[in-house]
Amino acid sequence: MSSKTKQYQFIKAVATLTGTTIGAGVLAIPYAVYNAGYWVGALYLAIFGIMAMILNLMLGEIVLRTKKNLPIPELIKLYLGRKGYLLAITALFIIIYGALTAYLRAAGDIMNNLIPATSFNWSVVFFAISTYFIIKGLKFVSKWEVIFVSGMALIILTLWMKALYTNTVDWNQFRLEPFSSLENTIQPYGIVLFSYFGVIAIPQVKSIFSKSNYAQIQSAITLSNTMIILLYSLFITLIIGVTGKLIDPLSILSLGDKLGYETLITISIFALFAIITTFITMGLSMIESYMSFGKLKRSIAIILTTFPPMALLVFDWAQFDTIIQYAGGIGVSIISILIILTFWRAKSEGEIPPVYSLGHFKWVGIIMITMFTFGAISLFV
Repeated sequence: MSSKTKQYQFIKAVATLTGTTIGAGVLAIPYAVYNAGYWVGALYLAIFGIMAMILNLMLGEIVLRTKKNLPIPELIKLYLGRKGYLLAITALFIIIYGALTAYLRAAGDIMNNLIPATSFNWSVVFFAISTYFIIKGLKFVSKWEVIFVSGMALIILTLWMKALYTNTVDWNQFRLEPFSSLENTIQPYGIVLFSYFGVIAIPQVKSIFSKSNYAQIQSAITLSNTMIILLYSLFITLIIGVTGKLIDPLSILSLGDKLGYETLITISIFALFAIITTFITMGLSMIESYMSFGKLKRSIAIILTTFPPMALLVFDWAQFDTIIQYAGGIGVSIISILIILTFWRAKSEGEIPPVYSLGHFKWVGIIMITMFTFGAISLFV
């Protein structure tokens, strides 16, 4: 294999994992972090960013220990049995239906802010466009991942330069604040956890590499997660520093007041692209689950995937940040625990030797499971 082919596979894998992870969830982080306190939020970003990297590396080893390239529920079924499989399907349903509903609401609000009509009408337009691309399949998304990730980094850096040049960053926003309330401190948990959820892309990352190039999977995962932590930190610091008390639950809507309408248009277009790509990726993942779990025809699976989120939006089920908080806090916590348990089982029962092998991570896994358990429970306290 030529070095150019290896390089292409590596870049595509990094872009795929990064692009899948970065979705509309990041738009809810600044508001939650602001309410909790900047440094409390920074701690969330660092800890859960590292935990997300460990989970992705764990799943990377699991897929490399398995002969077939299976989606997450099937991997969990292989190593933990049917009960684990059913729990994984339930968790993914919570995550994906929550995400799709939140994305419809966010897209409507962003588009309405650019071209006033009503948020609901714009959500319907977004629903129609996204459903069309879901029917068409994944090719639309995969072709744009590299451009999307590069574009996001460029936009964030450009906004930082503009904010510094116009002296609109209020550095007082980053002072160490006294403890506010337990509710505000807990609020970022589900939102940050959801925003780092890209683990569903790991089987796809494996499929990008040729078998002789599997050794690069570990490096691709590590680089991708490092980039995500850095980009999130820059984005959140920018939003909080520029908007301060004017911050909106859908963070970018308050940015235009400080940096101008042109800035609002630019970042809104980026946000909409992030939302539609993640909407399509998660929608296709749900369709595959229905076809695998329920043995349904693709047309029925598409209807069951796309229409429930629209129905939840019609009934005004919840606000954007609340949906993200519970989808992450419950769904992502469950699937993360299952991945750790699957990792431990695959260590002893894997089908083939992997090209990389982590340690057993016994105590790391126990600490992570404890944090996920208490984090999920805290949402109901």
